[in-house]
Order: sequence, then structure tokens, then C-alpha cells
Amino acid sequence: MNEFGKKGFPLIGVIFLALGIFKLIQGNDWVVWIILGILFGGLSAVSWRKDRQP
Repeated sequence: MNEFGKKGFPLIGVIFLALGIFKLIQGNDWVVWIILGILFGGLSAVSWRKDRQP
């Protein structure tokens, strides 16, 4: 299970980050969504393709 978490795409983190950006554009409360996105690994999605080896 731990290996799956390291190799898998952090979908929940990306969803939370996208929701945070959407809320930021709307002018609503967005800080909590950004923090949740970071905690669930949304920022690692940027380097996700670089770290994977065929």
C-alpha cells in the first residue's frame, strides 16, 4: 500500500488544489482548500512525470 502511494498520481491533492484556485478566483475562502491540496500531495503532481521511470 505504501508503494502504491509513492508511485500513484495524487488525484485528491490535485482536486483540492484546483478547488482552492477556483475559490480564489471567485473571491471566497480558499486557504483551507490550498492547505488540504498540499497535505494530500497536490504539489507532487508537478514532478510526478519526471520521477517515473519506464
